[in-house]
Parts: sequence; C-alpha cells; structure tokens
Amino acid sequence: MLRRPITMLCLAMVICWVSAIAQTKTEYSDKDKKKMAEIAQRPEVKSRIDEAWSAVKRRDMVFAYNVNSSSRSADFAPSSLEFRERYGQLYDNPILVRYVNSLGQKLVPDNSPNLYSVRLLLDPVPRAEALSTGTIYISTGLVSLLDNEAQLSYIIGHEIAHIEKQHHYNEIRNSILEEEFDKEKEVDAQRKRSIFAGLATVAGAGIGGAAGGMNGAMIGALSGFAASSIVNHFAFRNRFEPTEWSTEFENEADESGLKYMLDRNYDAREVPKLYARLDNMVARDSRIGLGFMGKPERVKERTAKITGLLTSGTYKTDMDAKLKGAGLVGSSPEFSLLMASLKRDNGVVALEYDLYAMAKDNLQDAVKLRSNDSRVYYYLGQVTALTGRTADDKQQAITYFTKAIQYDADRGAYPEPHLENALYMISQNDPAVQDQIKKELKTYVALYQREHSGALPRNMHIIYDYFQLAGDNTWYVPPAMVVSTKNVDAIYVTPVESAPSMTANDVVTRAVTGSPAEVKPASLKPH
Repeated sequence: MLRRPITMLCLAMVICWVSAIAQTKTEYSDKDKKKMAEIAQRPEVKSRIDEAWSAVKRRDMVFAYNVNSSSRSADFAPSSLEFRERYGQLYDNPILVRYVNSLGQKLVPDNSPNLYSVRLLLDPVPRAEALSTGTIYISTGLVSLLDNEAQLSYIIGHEIAHIEKQHHYNEIRNSILEEEFDKEKEVDAQRKRSIFAGLATVAGAGIGGAAGGMNGAMIGALSGFAASSIVNHFAFRNRFEPTEWSTEFENEADESGLKYMLDRNYDAREVPKLYARLDNMVARDSRIGLGFMGKPERVKERTAKITGLLTSGTYKTDMDAKLKGAGLVGSSPEFSLLMASLKRDNGVVALEYDLYAMAKDNLQDAVKLRSNDSRVYYYLGQVTALTGRTADDKQQAITYFTKAIQYDADRGAYPEPHLENALYMISQNDPAVQDQIKKELKTYVALYQREHSGALPRNMHIIYDYFQLAGDNTWYVPPAMVVSTKNVDAIYVTPVESAPSMTANDVVTRAVTGSPAEVKPASLKPH
C-alpha cells in the first residue's frame, strides 16, 4: 500500500534535485564568476579546454573535407546517397557559389585575423552554419527564400559573427568551467549522488510504472549532465545539423551581423522582412523547420530586438546618416539573375523531398525571373499535377508541360515533358489524337536515348503499353548494344570527329518518320 506514495515522493525529490542543478548552472553571482575566472587559469583546466577545442577543430576539418568532396562522389551509388545524407552535398553552380563567397568576403571585418569561405549546400531546409575552420555553409533552401542581397548579407554576417566572437570556443570553455566550478562548490556532491542512487534503487521499476516514460527522460537528462553533454555534442558531428546557440550568443551574432552589413551599406531594414518570410513559410509547412532562426518561440523575440536596434537603439544614428547620404543597398542585378537558377534548382530538390509549398513558390519565382526556362516549366507541371485537385489544375499542369516542350525545342535536353503530354492525351480517350500520342512517345524515347548514351528508359515495357493504347502494336526500338569484333571481320564505324551534328529536330524527325539522317563520313577506319 505504501509503495506508490513512496515512489512518487522519490520521483518528486529527484525532479527537485535536477531542477536545483539546472538553476545552479545558469545563475552565477559576481563571487561565483570571480571563482570561475580563477579556475580558468589553472594549468589542468587550460589543458582540458585546449584538448576539447582541438577536437572540435579536427572534427570540423574532417567534416568540411567530407562535404566539400561530396560533388566528386558517384551520383547513383548507394554509398553516395548515404554519404550525402550524412554530410550534405555542395550545390554545383560555380558562378553562384563564387558570387555568394565574394559577398561574404566583403562582409569580413577589416581587422579580422580569420580566413573565411562561404559555400552553398543543395538542401531545401533553410539553414546556415559556421564551422571553426572559417567555413560557412548556407543551404539553397534558405537563400531561395530571400528577396534581396541585403538579406543575404545579414545571414552571412550573422555566421561570420559566430566565428569572430569565438562562440564555438566559448561554448566549450564555459561548459568545462561550469563543470569544474560545480565540483568545488558542491562539497557534498558525492553524498547527494549517493542519496540519489539509493532513492533510485528504492524506487526501481516503480518510477517507470508510476510515471510512464518519465524514467527514461530523467535518466537521459542526468546522464547528459554527468557526461558533459555539451562537449560531447561538439566532439562529434555525424550529420549536418545547425548548432543550437545560446540566447546570448545568438543576440551577439545578430547585433554584429547588423553592424557588418551596415558597414558595407546594406539596408538592414530588410532583416525583419526576412524573418517574416521564413516564419510564414514554416507556418505553411512545419517540416521546413527553423534551421537558421533557431527555436520557434525565439522568432518574435529576435525580430523585436533587431527592429529596436534599428529604430531606437544602437544602429539608429548610423542608419539615419547613411539614408541621408549615399543611401543603402537593397539588392543588385546580379542577385536577381543568379537567383533564377538557384530558385529553380532548390524547387526541384524541394519537390523530391515532397516539400510542395516551397517547391511551388521557388519555381513560380524562377519563372518570374527567367520566363523561358524549360526545366522550370517541367517541374512546375510536375508539382501542379501532383497536388492539383480540379480539372483546371490538370489543365494548368499540361500548359506548363507544353511550355517546357516549346522552350526546349531547339536543344532537346528534356524528354520528360513529351511523355507527360502523351499521358494527358491518352487520358482524353480521343481517337483523333492517336497519331499525336505516338509522335510524343517516340520523341520521348529518342530524346531519352540521346541523353543516356543510347540506353532505353527503364520502364520501356510500360511505354509499349502506351503505344498499344494508341492503337500501335508493332513499334519497337532496339536497345543500345556493345558489339565484340573478336575473331570476326572488323566493323567499320564513322569516326566521332567526322560525324554530322544532330540537332534536336533531326533526332525527333528520325524517331517519328523512321528515316535515318544521311551520313557521309570523311573516311572509314577499322575498329
């Protein structure tokens, strides 16, 4: 009869004990701070801090190598997919990467002893991260949501501030000093631990029975405290996850980021607009998360603080002076030009993650910036077809696919819109368009082979089904083959340098009519 009350009493005592520890770790008097400063000068403590800091720098160096070499891994190997999931993948767009890095270099304080590089990750989740190496990673997901260069300058400046203010180092140093301080201040710590161990033993499985999952949570919390979890978190980085900075460090990075962008005449009034845009996107799809902004409850607090700094605080005078003078920079033509590609590519990868709202927004923005991009129209058709609910949605999707075909007519680089167009016509069940269906299917196969060294689509048996639906049971195209000439007469082939150039129209005409282009090689050579 007494077991349950005793169990709950033990649980209550444990909770109070952990709460006391948490309060002790976050509230320090001037006397406590003086004691911690004295502890920091001890050789053995300095050694611990140096070792932990070295471990972080080694970890970040290896992590940077893994991410930076990601573009060299095989595109479809299983090990490559695992590698990219674990470390991340660089965005392979050299012009845009150079632009972002160049902008970052302009924002570095003139007297900084640090060297920096700003790199882009192909990742739809909005996030930014600064490593101890001076490397700053920004996701295409974050950049794709920006309206101008001023907002981008703030994000880069914020990450530079984390390095300039030595936040990585101070996080480790503070955690070690707190641990050493707690050892000295709590002279009866061992006795308390013994009491707690005894209480936990008495409670036994009863805590689990009385409180459900609380037992595991309590053990996890206590183990994290005892094992100096902050240091362990910094010592290992198994995948790319933004660091959870403290409120103090985030505020300092915000203030310094504003200063860096104002020093280069960027309009800091764009920063609150950035937070509003990100907050709106997350409200529409919570899966996007808040990789850059941190915890959701901090968004309004950070926005209010930044607004205060600009309108009545530290930077108001500087802002007013610049506005009266040469003015402030909002964006540049280069930003808009390059964003067309980035928004398109991030929209594509967002669609692959089923982040439909982001994909649609990105792709629609890309069309506004560059209205003749066939790849954008194809993926706009894809996301519209996937998420559409009405007949009008389906018609809009086919309109996008038709535009993709129109703008790709000369290059012939995208076979897929032709297949989508054929599928739409098949769904209309109209005998009058059977010839057009077959033409689109043949065009799809021909352009696909052109893009894949002669290989046929993997679902070729399904394509033959579509021909059958269009009334054709005979059309066939052989797969590309490798022919061995061992022990047989030599096969004469046309040298590549003598082969005529095949335009997209030539490829389509040959596929649809069955008439091969006439080839008159300059010479024949045995192979």
